[in-house]
Amino acid sequence: MRVWLVKMRVAREEKTVGKLTDVELRNWIKAGLPVVKTDGDGLTFTLSAKGTAAWTLRYRYAGKAKELTLGRYPDLTLTKAREMAAEKRVEVSRGRDVAAEKQSQKEADKMAALVAKSETVKALYDDFYARQIEGQRKNPEQVGGVFALHILPAIGSKAVTEVRPLDIDRMLRPIVDRGIFRTAVKVLQLTKALFNFAMKRHIVTSNPAAPFNWQDIGGETGPRSRVLTKTEIAKFFKAIRETPNFPPYSAAALKLLLALGVRKMELLKATWDEFDLKAGEWHLPAERTKTEAAIRIPLSPWVVSILKEQKERGHNAYVFPVLRIAPGKTTGYMGETTLNHALYMLQSDLDPFTVHDLRRTARTHLAALGVAPYIAEMCLNHKPKGIEAVYNVHDYFEERKAALGSLSDLLNQCEKGNPDKVIPIKQSRKKA
Repeated sequence: MRVWLVKMRVAREEKTVGKLTDVELRNWIKAGLPVVKTDGDGLTFTLSAKGTAAWTLRYRYAGKAKELTLGRYPDLTLTKAREMAAEKRVEVSRGRDVAAEKQSQKEADKMAALVAKSETVKALYDDFYARQIEGQRKNPEQVGGVFALHILPAIGSKAVTEVRPLDIDRMLRPIVDRGIFRTAVKVLQLTKALFNFAMKRHIVTSNPAAPFNWQDIGGETGPRSRVLTKTEIAKFFKAIRETPNFPPYSAAALKLLLALGVRKMELLKATWDEFDLKAGEWHLPAERTKTEAAIRIPLSPWVVSILKEQKERGHNAYVFPVLRIAPGKTTGYMGETTLNHALYMLQSDLDPFTVHDLRRTARTHLAALGVAPYIAEMCLNHKPKGIEAVYNVHDYFEERKAALGSLSDLLNQCEKGNPDKVIPIKQSRKKA
């Protein structure tokens, strides 16, 4: 009987049409009885037996009665409810079934949530690479290499929503333990970028890599100063020979970086048409130099012999072709992380060092051999500063040839196990 009376009361009140007030709304909520009140033009205030107050919009679409929930009161105020109702009525007048559209969006959001829960880091990376890396970065294959070598093997199979800071720490730890700071930086930066991308897509609400900074990955307070001594270079060459299955392509590249002092990607992107092995010259084009100036690099007999061996191994247009296609790899030359990975393989008791440390090692030994500072700097293709850069356009080719030749002699003796056999340039001049 009581239920019937309540239903009758609701039915009578539903028929009431008039402009509502906030005072009325608050009084009905305070009374705690079910209410259905119309504000006009389909905007309806409802109060359930459980005390839930909400706004709905009632309208007709294609001859059928429809109802759209706008929001709860008081979160959605009376004024805002009227404004929203007016907007939705305009959409209905234009042929849109707003209630059906809302339901469809709900179902789409639910499906997206299910997809997000099951999406792996590898799938996320594929989307990330296509949208954020490919066609956006100058060297996208370098990014692909970092993911293929360090990130995807560690967390690629995990669901994106299940990756935790602990997983990031476990991924970074082996790199940090090897002392490969520059690689650790790249891995952390790209991991953060990947999960920021996931946050923008509403797959996750937080970035598991966010808590980590440069100190967590072995960052130093000052610039790196790792330099291989002559004895260490000899040990390095010996380890290359004795480490099982050490890649000959990587061995050649590492030796050339020591002998020429060039930047890693300047060498790895080199093509055979840049070299004149007969003349002993490498014509490095301007578009591939940091200084944006072409340079003619002299090649010692020792360097030429390494290049000839490399050419005999089989190749494409690149001196150091890619041997294994990694995800995201679209070019034919060796990836940026390949050489550091090769260093991981070395079986030796040498303190950890990176590929970039080889360039510093070359510069240090040029100085130790008695090469004039400005010649040594030009060997590394460092841009002159001040007035020297404006007026002195001489390339000092012969001087650089002598300097790099002396450095090659040292490396050749290190390879033979005689690191102390080379006489510095200044001493040799005195004897002459």
